[in-house]
Amino acid sequence: MNFKTLSTVCRRRILKPLSAVLLGLAALWCTGAVHYTIWAGIGPVIFLLLAAALLTLGFRNRNYWYGLTGLELAVIVWFAALTPERQFRDTKWQRPWGRMPQTAFNGTLAAVRDIRDFKYRTPEDYDIHYIDGTYDIDQVRTVDVAVSHWDGMEKIAHTMLSFGFADGRYLALSMETRLPEGKEQGFLPGFYKQYEIIMVLATEEDLFKLRTDYRGEELYLYRTNATPEQARQMFRLLLEGADRLYREPAYYNSITQNCTTSLAPLLRLINPSFEGDIRLLLNGESDQLLYELGYLKHRDGESFPELKKRRYVNQYLGAPVSDYSAAIRQNL
Repeated sequence: MNFKTLSTVCRRRILKPLSAVLLGLAALWCTGAVHYTIWAGIGPVIFLLLAAALLTLGFRNRNYWYGLTGLELAVIVWFAALTPERQFRDTKWQRPWGRMPQTAFNGTLAAVRDIRDFKYRTPEDYDIHYIDGTYDIDQVRTVDVAVSHWDGMEKIAHTMLSFGFADGRYLALSMETRLPEGKEQGFLPGFYKQYEIIMVLATEEDLFKLRTDYRGEELYLYRTNATPEQARQMFRLLLEGADRLYREPAYYNSITQNCTTSLAPLLRLINPSFEGDIRLLLNGESDQLLYELGYLKHRDGESFPELKKRRYVNQYLGAPVSDYSAAIRQNL
């Protein structure tokens, strides 16, 4: 078999099927993009049928594949050009995410506006209340991480942070999906620019008590090994990020920009060699990952299951609001 014949065989048996698979996968992704950002309803059906026809005809005449490639590129270019400002112009947001926090710095002082402090009676019945606060970054002492599970799911959770100050105050932080009115959160739409991401700065009574006392979630709160200096760096970076989101909104993404992966770069402030871990995607195991990496404070010889049992916040259900942060940190 000469080189020319071998090349022809490779094209037919390897490159052509591989090209078909790649074009087919791209067509499926583009179908979702058409549905969510261009023309819902019959639009994705038309696109998928056209793509399937071009893909099939391309086995006989590659020019059809060139046509399919051009069609897919057109959708990709459209999708890439879709900015949050354009996508969500004049959008009315659901009430829990109605306001983006703002931050102004004056030396080490950070003035934060629109800290969420809702007063709940049920998950759906609450008084909307925002407060402003001034925080001295030099007074940051600790970083705690909270992991909250719902509906009995062990592999999936919501991750939050809380910063402790020398005067006993805490400011909690949660990266969340900013939902427009009338929309529900979904995993698949989260890949197609359907939501913004919002950094909720809030009191612990809002973020934590909502989940334990009213939603019935299971929440665990851990003290990290971050030094005060590392904690201060994290706090400033996050406040800068919150203000940047206020000025330049960004999309939520179900994998690359969610409640956990958006915070993962902070781990490199503690350990610059950290290169990531699959458990950041299955974030229900993020607390065990942090334990194994040595990021969580624990007693000598204490196993992770023992630590997790000890740091189960739900055991403090009904903690008085006036001393909530201290109550949920018993035996920390």
